[in-house]
Amino acid sequence: MEIRLFQLLVPGVALLFIAAVAVRYLKGKINLSEFLLSLIFWMGLGVFAIFPDNISVFVAKLFGIKDNVNAVLFLSIGVIVYLLFKLYAEIKENRRKLTLLTRKIALKDAEELDEL
Repeated sequence: MEIRLFQLLVPGVALLFIAAVAVRYLKGKINLSEFLLSLIFWMGLGVFAIFPDNISVFVAKLFGIKDNVNAVLFLSIGVIVYLLFKLYAEIKENRRKLTLLTRKIALKDAEELDEL
């Protein structure tokens, strides 16, 4: 097996990101689910960089796709679409919370004006 440069760099970068995420978790800046999701992502990326051919062939066979590169692309697109939906849901929730907060502030300001 020939070792390529990215097979050394990507796991190293992944370890740095895992350390950064662990520090953020220990400081209480992210919750446990965010920590675990990040940990799984970076560990998976590191493992994929070390064994790219084996994993891409496995994914291709799993989904019944002839070419392992196409399998990785399809899987990547699926992950991106999933993350976009998660991001959309988060934005929607933030808008809802902002609307509620704005209403509360407006009602409080109106009550203060009535008292004058």
